[in-house]
Amino acid sequence: GGAGADRLIGGTGDDTYIVDNAGDMATEAADAGTDTVRTALAGYTLGNNVENLTYTGSANFSGAGNGLANTITGGAGNDTLNGGAGADTLIGGEGNDTYIVDDAGDIVTEAADEGTDTVRINLASYTLAANVENLSFTGIGTFAGTGNNLDNTITGGAAGDTLSGDAGNDTLNGGAGTDSLIGGEGDDTYIVDNAGDIVSESVDEGADTVRTTLTSYTLGSDVENLSFVGTAAFAGTGNSLANTITGGVGNDTLDGAAGADTLIGGAGNDTYIIDNAGDIVTEAAVVGIDTVRTTLAAYTLGANVENLLFTGSGSFTGTGNALVNTITGGAGNDTLDGGAGNDTLDGGAGNDIYVADSASDVIKEAVGAGTDEIRTALAAYSIAALVNVENLTYTGS
Repeated sequence: GGAGADRLIGGTGDDTYIVDNAGDMATEAADAGTDTVRTALAGYTLGNNVENLTYTGSANFSGAGNGLANTITGGAGNDTLNGGAGADTLIGGEGNDTYIVDDAGDIVTEAADEGTDTVRINLASYTLAANVENLSFTGIGTFAGTGNNLDNTITGGAAGDTLSGDAGNDTLNGGAGTDSLIGGEGDDTYIVDNAGDIVSESVDEGADTVRTTLTSYTLGSDVENLSFVGTAAFAGTGNSLANTITGGVGNDTLDGAAGADTLIGGAGNDTYIIDNAGDIVTEAAVVGIDTVRTTLAAYTLGANVENLLFTGSGSFTGTGNALVNTITGGAGNDTLDGGAGNDTLDGGAGNDIYVADSASDVIKEAVGAGTDEIRTALAAYSIAALVNVENLTYTGS
């Protein structure tokens, strides 16, 4: 029709309409062939009785079908293709394309390396076709979504969804409901926002991570990492693997459990439960007053952690750092050394040894709590005011 707002009537046969004006009208009767609109317009919706739509421009395209079984083909841009009610074939081409899938017979066709593509769907179940990365449920009710061998992002809705990632490094977000999240192979990430969410991983299927806004969470088997993304205080617990557990801005309690874990508290007054000699505590400077609670027979505070508390039952050797530490022993015969700062050392019961490195160190002993000794290299030191400490030994030269 050229540049004007034209009316195009194909009649019988397989007709092709060149549409270059938003006012163009392609008119077809029912059962009058398999017809195609070719357009360079940024957006187009097929009229009645026209089966196919092909974009011939170079920008982003929004193409919509009708009630027939349409074939809609995009171009090199970031296209949005919606076939409508029929069993449609949607071909995005290059670019980051979005497919609206609303019929179980819809077919999404993508070639390899043609962008990061997304299916948006209201069906109760769907499996991503090859070369499509993302799946997002837009309906109501429960949803079963399955990925492919790419790095998929699969997002559920408000009900109890079952999301399966398959082979890639997938991100599974079930939404508000009580969801079942199954990552499969690859380094998968699980978004957990409901206490009833179930994360399922098998042995040796990658290094996997749970990201949660819940104030308390314990990692299930075969998941390595836990990261809190909320703003409140958080209690995070690991499993028997070598976990990395990351807190937030609140007063967090992090317990890696049996493995050699890395615990990162972030801001706030954090508490670290240390039960493996290979556990690593990571704290930044000046981000709260932090405490290590440990059952190990010996422990030395890492940088930027202030307090050390022994929670075991035997004898304990506890060593501080350059900060002002509070180190508390237990019922055994403990040896406590605060290090360079002005420290407070509390041995509890037992025959305890205190290493006093600073004249401002505070030694706390209760009445009848053993026969205790202070060892110091200071040039002068008195235990006259320490009525519950019996012995003083000079260790200097």
